[in-house]
Amino acid sequence: ILRRLEKEPDMEYKFKDELVWDALRSAIVGITTSGITGLDSPTANYSLPEANASIDGILQILNFYKSAISEKNPNAFTELTSLLINAKGYLLQNKNFNKFDRLAFITSYINPFYKKLIETRKETGFAIPAGRQAVNADATSFFSADALNINFYSPPEEYWVTPERVELGKRLFSDPILSGNNTRSCASCHQPAKAFTDGLQKPFALDNKTLLTRNTPTLYNSGYQTTQFYDSRSDILENQLTEVVHNQEEMKGSLKQSVVDLKKSTAYSRLFNAAYPAEKDPLNTYTIANAIASYVRSLQSLNSPFDEYVRGDETKLTKAEKKGFNLFSGKAKCATCHFIPLFNGVVPPFYANTESEVIGVPKTKNKNPAELDDDLGKYLFIQSEIYKHSFKTPTLRNIELTAPYMHNGVFETLEEVMEFYNNGGGKGLHIAPKYQTLPFDKLNLSKKEIKDIISFMKTLTDTTTAKKLY
Repeated sequence: ILRRLEKEPDMEYKFKDELVWDALRSAIVGITTSGITGLDSPTANYSLPEANASIDGILQILNFYKSAISEKNPNAFTELTSLLINAKGYLLQNKNFNKFDRLAFITSYINPFYKKLIETRKETGFAIPAGRQAVNADATSFFSADALNINFYSPPEEYWVTPERVELGKRLFSDPILSGNNTRSCASCHQPAKAFTDGLQKPFALDNKTLLTRNTPTLYNSGYQTTQFYDSRSDILENQLTEVVHNQEEMKGSLKQSVVDLKKSTAYSRLFNAAYPAEKDPLNTYTIANAIASYVRSLQSLNSPFDEYVRGDETKLTKAEKKGFNLFSGKAKCATCHFIPLFNGVVPPFYANTESEVIGVPKTKNKNPAELDDDLGKYLFIQSEIYKHSFKTPTLRNIELTAPYMHNGVFETLEEVMEFYNNGGGKGLHIAPKYQTLPFDKLNLSKKEIKDIISFMKTLTDTTTAKKLY
C-alpha cells in the first residue's frame, strides 16, 4: 500500500509529509506508553513482539524519506535508523515481559531516537500539523517539562495563562470572598502545604458538621486533563470552579455577587485590569473563573527525581526505585491506567481523552464482610450501566503527600492501596461491580516488589512550583 501511494499522483487522500512525521513521533510515544507497558496486549503478553513490529513499520516509512533526509544531512538517515535498529535488538534480546528493563529501554534507546527524530524532521524542513495538539511536537523528549501543551486543555487563546492572571488567581484562590458566608476559600480544602489536598478522608461541608461525599484531590497537574471531578462531569477548569462556588454544601456562593463584592476593592480592580486589558469589563464572572483556573494551570509538577532521571541524571534513582518503575510499568500493570508521563488517566499517544475506571473500591477497610462503596460515580450524570462506580483515574504524582487515597479516602497508606490492587480490586474482596474494568486476576506481587513499587511512586514527588509561588 505504501509503495502504491508513493507512485500515485498527489490526491487529497494522500498522507501529507507533516502528518506522516507526526505519526512517527506518535508511534514512538505509543510504543513507550501503551506498547511495552502491556496496555495494548493486557492478557496475551505479546507486547514486546508487537513493539518490535511497530519499529519495523517505522523503519519502512523512514526508508521512503531516505533521499530527503540525506539531502539535508548525509549522516542523519544512518544515525536515525541505527538508533532504532539498536532498540529492536534490545527487544529481541529481552523477551520476558515481567523481567524486561523498561527504564533502560526508554533512557538508552527510546529517548535518543525520539530526540534524533525531532531534530531530523526540523532539519529536513517538514512542518508540524496545523492546529492545537496536546503533545508539543517540537519538544525533543516527551519526558521534558514542555512535552505537553497546557494550552490544549485551556479555553481559546485570549484566555490562556499569563503571569498577571496567575498572580490574580493565586490571590482569589485564598480569598473567602467567593463563599456565601465569607468563611471558605479554595485553599481551605486545597492546601498548598499538603500538595493542595487537606489530609482528610473527606472534607467538611460549609456547615463544618456534615461531610462532603468525596476525598479532596490534589490540584497539581489538574490542568493537564480533559475532564474534571472524580466523576468527570466537567470538561474544563473554569466550569469546575463555577460548580464548586455555587455548590450549596461546598461554598454556597454566587459569582455574580462576587463581581459586585470584588468591584468594591481598588486592589482587585487594578489586578483584573492588568490581567484582562482587552476585556470591555475586565471583572466579570468568567474572568474570575479564568483567573483561578490560570493559577491552577500554573501548578505544574513535572520535575521530580523520576523526571530528572529519564532526562539524563542517572544519580536520581536507587536500584529499588528503578526496579519499582519496571514493575509499575510491567508486571503490576499500574501504567495501563496511570499513563506515562503524567501518571494519570489522560490517554497516550494523543493525550486528548481522560479515562475513568471501575475498580470496586470498598466503603470501609472492613473485610469481613467487605462492602462496595455506594457512590455511583460517573453514572450519576451519564446513566449507562457501564459507568456505575466509575471514577476518573487520578494522577500519582506527589502521591506520597496526598493520603488518604481513593475517591472516598478509604485507604490511609500506599501499602493498603497496593494490597487492594494485588488481590484484584473489588473482585478480590468479593464486591466487584458488574462492569469492573480492573483485571480480576491477582497480580501475585511479593512484599519486596510492592515495597519497590511504592519506592518508585515516591520518586514522583515534586513541589517546586508551589515553593516558588509561596
